[in-house]
Amino acid sequence: MRRSIVALMTAAFVAAPLLSAVSATALPVAAPSLVLAAPRASATDTTASAPAVPGARRFNGTITSDVRQVIVVSASSWRSTSGVARLFVRSGSHWKQVAKWSARLGYGGLVRGTHRVQGTGTTPAGSYTITTAFGIRSDPGTALPYTRVDDDQWWVEDRTSAYYNQMRRASLGGFHVTTAGYNGSEHLARMGSQYDHVAVIDFNRRHPVIGRGAGIFLHAFGTGATAGCVAVSYAHMTSALRWLNPAQHPMILIGPSSWLNA
Repeated sequence: MRRSIVALMTAAFVAAPLLSAVSATALPVAAPSLVLAAPRASATDTTASAPAVPGARRFNGTITSDVRQVIVVSASSWRSTSGVARLFVRSGSHWKQVAKWSARLGYGGLVRGTHRVQGTGTTPAGSYTITTAFGIRSDPGTALPYTRVDDDQWWVEDRTSAYYNQMRRASLGGFHVTTAGYNGSEHLARMGSQYDHVAVIDFNRRHPVIGRGAGIFLHAFGTGATAGCVAVSYAHMTSALRWLNPAQHPMILIGPSSWLNA
């Protein structure tokens, strides 16, 4: 998401205490293959839905049995601009937590995804698939379909475009090629190191509602709170991409802890 000046004012919010609290339990990044390896799917697993995901009781029975990787992003309240991301892998009827990282959220806090309005700086609460990735830098070794963006590629946030909430080349037309104004879009190659490696959160993607929001990603930390995305440290973002595997049908669950467990 395009960054707001308001976000810059939140750089000193609560990152320091959160980082210190989380770092003690975060797994080392140096050898992610040792701690983040996803289990192989069991040929005998024929349940209609996955087991309950720890810390996300709200989605019991709604996560399909083919989902074997989940990221749960929780926050203390709807107004939070920071939280915790916990990574789980599934083996049979059990989930195992393999990492716990500090995370940053939108400068406007969180809102239910079905009620989100574009431009409010809110992170959409809900459950979403993760199916593709991109970045300014080369593929760090993810199994997700990965696009290394060049200067011609944009993420369309133009409300008048038929390509709303899609990656599109400016040379192909079909949207206002500008980062400014009500129908501005994101010029991906100009977004800085926070977009070196990005996983696309499939919020408002399959049947997009114009004005609900576009360009919600999992990316690396910038200077403070995001404009609606979920951000983790640069090293953790690289580890996350190497861990995410489309064969495991990864999902991300986002929301305040009390809501996730309601």
